Amino acid sequence: MSIVVVAHIHAREGKEAETEAALSALVLASQGEEGCLFYALHRGTENPREFTTVEKWSGPEALGAHFGTPHIAAVLSRADELLERAPDIRNYEALPLGGEQGAL
Repeated sequence: MSIVVVAHIHAREGKEAETEAALSALVLASQGEEGCLFYALHRGTENPREFTTVEKWSGPEALGAHFGTPHIAAVLSRADELLERAPDIRNYEALPLGGEQGAL
């Protein structure tokens, strides 16, 4: 069973560019992980301090391994410096409807 992860991240005021750079490095490194099916970074159109990642992992084992990687550790080590608050990370099971447009 694949897992979709949505993480909402809020940068500290004045740390938007540094947060974007750190998250971009994280996304690019994560895309190369075994079991990573999709990993994309988005910035809020109304608030440039808001970032969202949308991820798809092949299963719980791949997602668990992801949290043990050096690139996750690197971003977490800077969380207090870059982030306004802890990320809101939620896991989902896809309910595919309507062909390719209905599932990630």
